[in-house]
Amino acid sequence: MDSWQVALIDRTNAGAVPWATLQQCAAALQQQVDNDLAPAWNVRADISVLAAGAVIPQGTWAIEIVDSLDGPAGVHLDGQGQPYAEAVNDNQLSITVSHELLEMLVDPDGTRFIQAADLDPYSGGQQVDYLVEVCDPCDVYSYMIDGVQVSDFVLPSFYDSNAAGQVDFIGVLTRPLTVSQGCYISWFDPTDGNWHEQRPDGTFVIGTEDADLSRAGRDSALNDGTPYRHNVPVIYEAWPEEVKCVARPG
Repeated sequence: MDSWQVALIDRTNAGAVPWATLQQCAAALQQQVDNDLAPAWNVRADISVLAAGAVIPQGTWAIEIVDSLDGPAGVHLDGQGQPYAEAVNDNQLSITVSHELLEMLVDPDGTRFIQAADLDPYSGGQQVDYLVEVCDPCDVYSYMIDGVQVSDFVLPSFYDSNAAGQVDFIGVLTRPLTVSQGCYISWFDPTDGNWHEQRPDGTFVIGTEDADLSRAGRDSALNDGTPYRHNVPVIYEAWPEEVKCVARPG
């Protein structure tokens, strides 16, 4: 099982996130990774909290808490090819951190794909390559661990069109390769050489600018200025009627 070191660090201008809040969040995330994510996706991490001015140790992946985003949300790679993410300090902070953490662990460099039938009902049902972003298809759902809200995520069975039973951790998605209102999913179709996406409003779009098979290539090909991608606060604001939080299953 792959395992990494991940650190939460407050980079807000005024050090606005209390140390105790970050510690509580890290403890809940550790439970989520060890008890929920690892059995499903065979990956884990040790979660720590660093002081605001600390230097991030070599080999540690950072999730930085910030006042606002300078660029697009989501997991990125730094100059050394190491993943990192930013989370805006707001009411959805713990959900955002959980979302970024889980997607960072399952697909650190943004090049993990799973092949399955095209979910677009107007396609021919051909096999396409789904970018594995485990929280995006269920963005609007969360659950509680010791009073901390964390993100729902899809299971490997989500990508198996023949799978029966649960396809996301809390069991709100009804069948494989379904995307709820407010959520989205992206895939590359080798038949036409383009990136495709089902967007939060249910529409399907095609990007033709970049055929690079990576998360960065997808972002380039489908970049039309929409703010929702990876951005939990924007999604929660835009789709409040879809937002649902439940107790941890079991």
